Amino acid sequence: MQTNNMVNQDSTQVDFVAAMTHELKTSLTAIIASAELIADELHPEEGSVQWKLLQAIIRNAHRLDESVTFFAQMPRQPVQDFQFRPEPVDIGQAIRDVVTRIHPQIQARKQNLELEIADSLPLVRADKQHLGQILLLLTANATKFSREGGNIRISAWQQDRENLIIRISDSCGGIPVEEQELIFKPHYQIGRSDGEGGLGLTIAKFLVELHSGKIWVESQMGRGCSFSVSLPLFRRTA
Repeated sequence: MQTNNMVNQDSTQVDFVAAMTHELKTSLTAIIASAELIADELHPEEGSVQWKLLQAIIRNAHRLDESVTFFAQMPRQPVQDFQFRPEPVDIGQAIRDVVTRIHPQIQARKQNLELEIADSLPLVRADKQHLGQILLLLTANATKFSREGGNIRISAWQQDRENLIIRISDSCGGIPVEEQELIFKPHYQIGRSDGEGGLGLTIAKFLVELHSGKIWVESQMGRGCSFSVSLPLFRRTA
């Protein structure tokens, strides 16, 4: 399947990845080393809260480090060589996997997470790794910009015979209408202390479009944001 019309080849959409790689990997190396040193010094009992939190830090830092390396290679790859391996994926399980990964952050901010996943959802056609990144980026964004003690909701339902919708809603301060299209652009940050935007949303948009999907945001000032993703359903060929 060709990826024309899926990938925005604007060089600004990939240059920022190379520009940020060194700084991100340096910080991640320090985080991993510090967490492992704390674990060695404290020797928390396996299964304890402290042990679980340290393991979550180390595990997610390693995964993020791998993702940074992965995305850093994108500018040096021709679009047609970009690895995209679609397969049938259970979206409900994919969402639950991401929730497990990000639970420590949600817990630390005393936020409430609600899942609304329709029963017996059809499988989507997706690259499992890229889909996980989309969900993780959007959920992390919701967690980061929602107030402490705020609410996050992840919903999934079948839209029609061709597509499935995933919606991640948060309790941030909201995004002005005139800026809702701009937040998916590289380096763009809403001019407010609690604004959303930047690296994560740009990458999420890139990956959604790689799936022939769509991503958009709906928001009212003071009432939070909802990021929606439309993905094609998996169809068996004869």
